[in-house]
Amino acid sequence: MKTVKPTDLERQSRLDPAVRFTLLTGPDEATMGALAARLIGLAGKDAERLDLTGTQLSHDPSLLAAEAASMSLFATQRIIRLEIGGSGDDCLAAVEALINADTAINPVVATGASVTAKSKLIKLVEGAGNAIAAICYQPDRRALVGIAMAAAEEQGLRLANAEAQLLVDLVSGDQALMRREIEKMALYLDAAPDRQRQVAAADITALGAATHEEDVSECINVALGGKVREMPAMLAKATAVGVAEIRIIRALAIRAMALARLRAEVDAGAHPATVVSARSSGIFWKERDAVTAQLHIWDSLRIARLMSRLLDCERALKASGTAGAVLFRKLMTDIAHQAARAR
Repeated sequence: MKTVKPTDLERQSRLDPAVRFTLLTGPDEATMGALAARLIGLAGKDAERLDLTGTQLSHDPSLLAAEAASMSLFATQRIIRLEIGGSGDDCLAAVEALINADTAINPVVATGASVTAKSKLIKLVEGAGNAIAAICYQPDRRALVGIAMAAAEEQGLRLANAEAQLLVDLVSGDQALMRREIEKMALYLDAAPDRQRQVAAADITALGAATHEEDVSECINVALGGKVREMPAMLAKATAVGVAEIRIIRALAIRAMALARLRAEVDAGAHPATVVSARSSGIFWKERDAVTAQLHIWDSLRIARLMSRLLDCERALKASGTAGAVLFRKLMTDIAHQAARAR
């Protein structure tokens, strides 16, 4: 089957029995995760779920087809969730065995953010009649508003356009977080499909839909943007509102990986603003100006060094008996100074 759009899968009301293997990939992991959760949910609340990884399949290529053909002992439905790392080559033989198997009664939903459109796995899926792939890109703001309104309706909530825009902005376009906030609002307002409730802006604010996402985003942009003077106040604010240091480090690592990917296009001759504004960039619209500026500052060598230091800092924060908190503050300050010198 050919590659389909994520929206085609979002519109499904049931799993297609003719599809054995669904592969979700692309730069937007939030969309990918939300879509995988939706497809798994279509199997039913009582369905048995089996989680597998690409590493497991590389050691036993027959495992996926065997599990897909096995009946559940505890439920009428069974669904397999596969997490793929890297290019997907390690599970290529297993997926090929599944596609060619005589019998497969349990559908497989696989996610792999690093599987590219030119990978062997995508080519295999596109050439199969019983498998599909969808590449997930960051939806634009208008699409996210529509997704928010539709997700709210499923929970028995009436979410007007203005309130949907507020929610999308507060969660910085993170679909997984947005859906959790909608579920929280449904509980708060005692809503259900048969008990419709109207959501007001005050409800969204009262439940703290923003959590600390904007604080984390601001920390990232202050550091990578070289705003040295703002750093002490930013770190103090993050501590005051309870943002965990390791959360900031991990968010920085995610941004660094995005910068590395986009920087490769810039090094090939593309303009930073063009790269960031492309639909395939995976950058939320509110962050585009900041990321464009960061691409002017951070070259490939600096990004590689940054990623190494972030990894070292995360290890220190997770280890006992280390000066992790001190190392964190020093690293954040060092990042800001380095960015300031490179501007």
